[in-house]
Amino acid sequence: MFPLLPFLGVIKMLLDNVNFIPVNTIGIVMSAFGWTHSESQNYSISGESLTVVKPDFYPNGHVLAVSKKAVIICDGESHFEYRGKEYTDIQEIIGEFGIQIIETFPEWVFTIEKEWTIMKNGEFVHSFSSLNELRHRKKLRC
Repeated sequence: MFPLLPFLGVIKMLLDNVNFIPVNTIGIVMSAFGWTHSESQNYSISGESLTVVKPDFYPNGHVLAVSKKAVIICDGESHFEYRGKEYTDIQEIIGEFGIQIIETFPEWVFTIEKEWTIMKNGEFVHSFSSLNELRHRKKLRC
């Protein structure tokens, strides 16, 4: 098995405001950037709920946010390594170790990452893999 980290250390480590954010803040963030939030994954880690922003936690085609002209969807593939074993799906590692494996997320080494892709009228506009790369909807003319 894997060691469980002390509660405060886990939450502090995971709440990086890039891959994981506090629950109920994703809608505020999306709105600040001009988007309407659709749906996100929440996980309970050490008794605290976190919203996952990293696209690797979502299936391809998942809609994160929309506007009148565009959509933000998950696209791509994941390849990451944990303790010498390669994985291609977050659900695979959760199935093997249980949901608490997310506590070890900082130890995962990603070699290929999914992205959030902004599509307007079926055409690629922009992509990002973390919130710190998200651009305002109006700057993208979406």
